[in-house]
Amino acid sequence: MDNELKFKLLKQAFENQMPANKYLGLKILDLKEGFAKIHIPFKEEFIGDYLQKRWHGGIQASIADSAGGIVALTSMQSFNDKVNTIDIRVDYLHGSEPKDLFAEAEIIKDGKRIIKVDVKLYHSKEKIIAVARCAYSILRT
Repeated sequence: MDNELKFKLLKQAFENQMPANKYLGLKILDLKEGFAKIHIPFKEEFIGDYLQKRWHGGIQASIADSAGGIVALTSMQSFNDKVNTIDIRVDYLHGSEPKDLFAEAEIIKDGKRIIKVDVKLYHSKEKIIAVARCAYSILRT
């Protein structure tokens, strides 16, 4: 499979074909085998703690799952391969601010049937807001 074409099609599908990702405004800044960096613009609708204006934890978990999923798909060998979330664990390390987030996702284990991905969410790399450990099943065709 041509990697350049694979990454182009994955980016297009991720940003334009997935309604949740479109609503969240997810944009891929970098995508390569086993890694992605994603920008998420802040929206008032994402606030969970209205007193402190913090991002809702569920929104952060959704972003982590989407970032992990696109990275898992970089390891597909065919466009017919299927990837599904098995598990996601999120550790919220610091309160977020009402500004844009970034997600960096990296494959830490690419197995025969299971892919493990670590995701970091941050406003700036100096202060990680949350980390997620994600597990995905992959059915290679």
